[in-house]
Amino acid sequence: MRTFTIIAIVIAGALSCMVPVVSAAQTVQTYDMSGNLITVPTGTGAQATIGTQTGAGATIGENVKLVNPLKATTLEQLVSDILDVIIRIGTIVVVLMVVFVGYKFVVAQGKEAELTEAKRMLLWTIVGALILLGSKAIQIGIQSTVTALGG
Repeated sequence: MRTFTIIAIVIAGALSCMVPVVSAAQTVQTYDMSGNLITVPTGTGAQATIGTQTGAGATIGENVKLVNPLKATTLEQLVSDILDVIIRIGTIVVVLMVVFVGYKFVVAQGKEAELTEAKRMLLWTIVGALILLGSKAIQIGIQSTVTALGG
């Protein structure tokens, strides 16, 4: 249970780094239901300024530009980027688990029950590392199959 908690905290910390950051100098412009232009400076806590929409040809959101915070432009790139982050975090977890298992072997000092527990932990650490290594190969295989099928 402790290992799961540590892994969950590491993953949550990594995912929180992916949250887009909005600059304080940016503004968001939109229109309310009665056609009034609303400009809200982001990141400053300032109140919205309201103006009227001018001209019959004005379109909603003509001055609004959405910035993609992700580098990925396709679903394949997004999945690959997410998998790369998971592999980086998982690699750190595997290394820490190998060190911890080594500690468990040293602390066991020949006691059969503790050695059995340390061996079991080593086995599942290796299984986790193999799954982590195989995940990228599976992703590449699925991606090439979809591309070959014309998707």
